[in-house]
Amino acid sequence: MTISFTWITPDSEQVALGQSSASRVREYSGLGMAPVEHFLQGIPGQHRQLHRGLKFRPRIVQLAIIDHAASAAAQDTRHQTLLAALNPDRGEGTLKAVLSDGTTTRYLDCYVQEGPDFASEDRPLWGAHQFYVVRFVALKPFLRGISPQSGSSNFNGATPVDVVVNNAGHMGTYPVLTITGAVNTPRVTLVSTGEYVELSYDLTAGHHFDVDHEAGTILYDDTTNEIDELTKASTLFYIPRGSQTLRLTATSGTGAFSYSFENLYLGI
Repeated sequence: MTISFTWITPDSEQVALGQSSASRVREYSGLGMAPVEHFLQGIPGQHRQLHRGLKFRPRIVQLAIIDHAASAAAQDTRHQTLLAALNPDRGEGTLKAVLSDGTTTRYLDCYVQEGPDFASEDRPLWGAHQFYVVRFVALKPFLRGISPQSGSSNFNGATPVDVVVNNAGHMGTYPVLTITGAVNTPRVTLVSTGEYVELSYDLTAGHHFDVDHEAGTILYDDTTNEIDELTKASTLFYIPRGSQTLRLTATSGTGAFSYSFENLYLGI
């Protein structure tokens, strides 16, 4: 079995782009490691530079596809279906790749950058077949796993409660932490770094905070952003690779806690 691709539109419509009964991906590219940019600082009087960090640049993915249809009219209909699904004006969609084992699945959030052209010279055999290229650009260049990692526990006042999480991806990943009352001044600490988020708030039963470390928001009951309730020494952290421990403490209360984060991969 070879890799199969599906385009998922912003409206969750799914269109097969390869390895179906009607089409085959002849070539693909851009699904290994994304481009890397290194930040260097020159040292006066020395023939070397200091490495100050790096970041991954947007990823370009290209699929070269051969479509097969029963007739030229059927191929024309297929064109309209693809153009509607791949319309860049619809916004960011998701490219789904099922790997050669038939089970492992990766998702890449991206925009359509180019194609398909549907050129006449690429339409042999009486117009029933069509060759075309589609390019996607992923501004966040990491692929996601099939479902987020998640788990839950409870606070126990000032007594520490440890929750072990496992980031099985290639990169550090930002979690969403949900804290549900009743609990007073809850704190969640990433033990390996000492970073923590602490809310200066008496959260009553039936209410909750969603702390989204990537978006930088703290939503109260899914509505208002209460970022001002974050204490000054708090840090919105990411979960490093591997097994990590989150420590739950509070001044009082036994409110519920849950976490969710994506495993992020450099490529397929």
